[in-house]
Amino acid sequence: MVHTITPVVDGASSPKSPYWGSVALYTLGTTASAALFGLLLGTAGMLARAPWGSSGVAIVAVIASVYAARELFRLPIPLFDRRRQVPEWWRTFYSRPVAAVLYGLSLGIGFLTFLTFGSFVVVSVIALASGSPVAGVVLCGSFGLARGLAVLAGASSSARAAIENVSIRAAARLANGGALVGVALVAVAAAWP
Repeated sequence: MVHTITPVVDGASSPKSPYWGSVALYTLGTTASAALFGLLLGTAGMLARAPWGSSGVAIVAVIASVYAARELFRLPIPLFDRRRQVPEWWRTFYSRPVAAVLYGLSLGIGFLTFLTFGSFVVVSVIALASGSPVAGVVLCGSFGLARGLAVLAGASSSARAAIENVSIRAAARLANGGALVGVALVAVAAAWP
């Protein structure tokens, strides 16, 4: 996928560069598939009569706490991801725009490939527990949008080197763990009026 959407391959010096079109199509794919997944989660929650009051909020608090502990203390909590790459042959078989969309569609639903952090697990649980298809679309679609735009972080070779830096990864893990602690605290506060 990186070979499909890199400024080194496509060049990013002008706004008409193929790089920007690939980023746009990839981001459209990640956002659309994540939003569709959120729609399904919200609908499943609605069919299961969510929201479930204090119990549903408590479930969110517990799961957010578990994944915060995973990030902050490096506990071996599973992410339920498939742990597989998207097919590399798409890049050579399909045109650049089609490959970018396909990669986006498959990566938007985080569980179909690799997940680094537990955030999407928590977002998915919140979408389900909301019992709202609209909330599911907004929550998961936002994750897909962020995941799609994340390719811009590696737009330069110095940025890619920084991302691979261990201290940057540790900082990202701490930030993610802190955000999940925040979700857990908000959920706890909402569960006990």
